[in-house]
Amino acid sequence: MIQRIGLAMVLAAAMAAGCARPAAAVRDNPEILAGISPDLVKKTALRVLMELRFTLEYPQMNPDRVTTEPLTGGSWFEFWRDDTVGSQQRAESSLATIRRTATVIVTPRDGGSQVLVKVTKQRLTAPNTAPQSIGESVNLYDRRETDLVRQNDLAPDRYQWLDKGRDQVLEQVILERIQGSLAATAPPAKKGA
Repeated sequence: MIQRIGLAMVLAAAMAAGCARPAAAVRDNPEILAGISPDLVKKTALRVLMELRFTLEYPQMNPDRVTTEPLTGGSWFEFWRDDTVGSQQRAESSLATIRRTATVIVTPRDGGSQVLVKVTKQRLTAPNTAPQSIGESVNLYDRRETDLVRQNDLAPDRYQWLDKGRDQVLEQVILERIQGSLAATAPPAKKGA
């Protein structure tokens, strides 16, 4: 019995602390892909972005650039989504409205390709919506103030997207997926005689 309680406590502590993972190698961004045509890299990048559930922006204005429409980040309850990487990012997307826009730029370089991935992150905010006094906070629960009235008070022009910088973790995931997909589609190397 005591052993079971001890085992349960160890498991609970391990779950609370999280499992330690070896540090992943950080890829260069931009990354040079020797001997791979820019067209193949661009097609692969398009497929990877669509697998991550990004919607591509059409028409593409620049033939070397793939841009997506903003995608609201996955929350804890959307376990099937891969666009929010790591528990800290997942918690942030669960507690606030976060959106990401991905851009992949593929250019020819030294007989191969150079791929640059840039993911920007924004947070939705509604400024000055907190009660300014104790009296106003009581009005938040007044039945005469319906949800529709409150929504009208929060007109769309009061919402703002605040820049949160780049999501370098997702950039690394996209680079890894592009590289992995290219490696999986590469013809097998011929053995020497």
